[in-house]
Amino acid sequence: MAKQESLIKFRGKVGDLSFSKHRNRGYEVRMKGGVDKARIQSDPNFQRTRENMAEFGSAAGSAKLIRMQLNNLLRTFADNTMRNRLTALMHRIQKADSSNARGERIFLEENSAMLKGFEFNQASSLKTLLEQKLEPVYDRATGEATLIIPEFNPQNDVMLLNGATHMQFTLAVAELSMDDVPPRPMMARSGYIPLIGVHVEETLQAPLVVDPTKVVYIIVGISMYQEVNDSYYPLKNNPYNAMTIVEVDVP
Repeated sequence: MAKQESLIKFRGKVGDLSFSKHRNRGYEVRMKGGVDKARIQSDPNFQRTRENMAEFGSAAGSAKLIRMQLNNLLRTFADNTMRNRLTALMHRIQKADSSNARGERIFLEENSAMLKGFEFNQASSLKTLLEQKLEPVYDRATGEATLIIPEFNPQNDVMLLNGATHMQFTLAVAELSMDDVPPRPMMARSGYIPLIGVHVEETLQAPLVVDPTKVVYIIVGISMYQEVNDSYYPLKNNPYNAMTIVEVDVP
């Protein structure tokens, strides 16, 4: 693939040339090529291609529903690779469907435990920021998610970032839904915890009224802030904020 070296950078199509900008590689240009769309849709030789396209499209749709559900949280925690990584994970979960034929496999809730461990920011993790285990639990009888934040000393247990003065914990619990309008998650946040002095044990609880037949997943996040005149500002670009799907409760 060629790169654009001129002072004027193009985007779009000119004849058989397609101009674009990649977020990592910069401005690029490529020749129009590939197989005709009509042929892909009808030629028996492209049966596997059509099957893969159908399943990948379905995975992209499922991932979009989760992004919609967590939209407010993603503004704080997600990196610019999250969208593609989540779609790829949903595609892998689809492939675990042993009931349907290739090309018709779908996201089955019985396989949703594979969501556990997904990092919304691949540059960071809860373990990177805090040398303590965070293990929330969900009680189906009461519909409540609970996270016990253990006692910790930030000077010993926290990755101290340049400019950060405080940290905050977020607990979120959501019903896994493939409906067109997924239900919003329930959330609880700690206060702004100073990065000096011992922080005593604290409990966060988020209630969720959910159908007992539904899958529930639990998310924990850690975000960093700088205090200026009693106001708390996120660090520039939040490069180290971490958010993880730490538990998936399958009925």
